[in-house]
This record gives sequence, structure tokens and C-alpha cells, in this order.
Amino acid sequence: MRFLRIAAVAFITGLSGAMMPGPLLALVIGQTAAQGFVAVPGLMLGHALLELITVGFIIAGLQVVLQRRAVRGAIGLGGGAALAWMGVDMIRQASGLALDLSASQAAFGWWKLVIAGAAVCAANPYFIGWWATIGAGGLAHLAPETPGEYLTFYLAHELSDFAWYSVVGLVIISSKLLLQPAVYSILVLACGVIIVALAAWFIYTGSRFVFSKHSASE
Repeated sequence: MRFLRIAAVAFITGLSGAMMPGPLLALVIGQTAAQGFVAVPGLMLGHALLELITVGFIIAGLQVVLQRRAVRGAIGLGGGAALAWMGVDMIRQASGLALDLSASQAAFGWWKLVIAGAAVCAANPYFIGWWATIGAGGLAHLAPETPGEYLTFYLAHELSDFAWYSVVGLVIISSKLLLQPAVYSILVLACGVIIVALAAWFIYTGSRFVFSKHSASE
């Protein structure tokens, strides 16, 4: 029963982060449209590896450090710049893209998918914010006592991410045959615009964290 409780709480709280729109969702949509469902496990593997490191830090007692405004601000500034570069690149390439699965301009290779899955989350200051609050709070509430219980928490959380983004990927695949090349280009363009908008938001909020009065005392 204890393992089931840990798994249930981890899965449900995981959905609270997975279902929020963000750069990973835009990346899943764009890459699934480019090369099919194979993009989902690649992106999720990178995401899961990053979260494995994050959970390790939290278990080691670093959640207090991750809550510092200056740390989140620095992530927002650097990550925002990286997201802006990614979004502009998508916008630049959008007009030349088609629905052909072999279109290398849009489709990432396997290892690039893994790296991108981790990078877009590492660049998002709200990924750290989620783990420093909801993620750390869930671990504090459940108080796992054994390696098996910690593993249960981690795997259940990853299952929530994979389940949600698998649904997103399947929706894209099922409707893909109905999309004309022009519509697909618009989809990629829209994803690029979303990422650029998020980058601007991250940079703005990151600047506020870094230059706020509270940062100096943290």
C-alpha cells in the first residue's frame, strides 16, 4: 500500500507540471509532426535524465538552494537566451518545411532529441521552480525511507510525463494525414513563436529575480 500511495501521489503531482504549456510541449509537437512518435521517447529520455539529476539534488538536501531567487534568475536569463535562439531558428526554417518525414531540417537525430529534451527543461526556470516547490514538497510529504520507495516516486513521476506527451504525440500523428504542407509550416512557425514568447517571459522574470531587492539577501 505504501508503494501504491507513493506512486499515486508522484503520478498526479507529475501531471500538474507535464500538462502546463511550455517549451517541451512545443518541441514534442514540432518533432512528432516532423518524424512521428519516435520523437516522444527520445525527448522523454532526455527529460527523465535531467529529472534524475534534479531528484538526486533534492534528496541531497539542495532544495533550499534551488529556491534562491538569484539562482532562478540566472537560469531565466541564460535559459531565455537559449530558448530565443531555438525559437528564431524554428521561425526561420518554417517556410521551407513540408510533411515529408525525411525532412532533415526539422527532424532531430536520436541523440539530439535526448539532448533537446533535457535542454529545454534545464533552460526553463519554472522547471526548477516546480521541483523546488511541488516536487520537493511531495517528497517531504511522502518521506520515502528506502531506495525502492525513492525509485517508485521517480518512475511514477516519469510515467506521468510519458503518458501525457504520448497522448500529445498520438494526437499529432492521427491528424497528420489531414495536414497540408502549408499548414504544417504554420504549425512549426507557431511553435517557434511560442518558444520566443516564452523566452521573453523567462528573461523578463529572470531579470526581476536577479535585480530584485530580495536577491541581494539570498
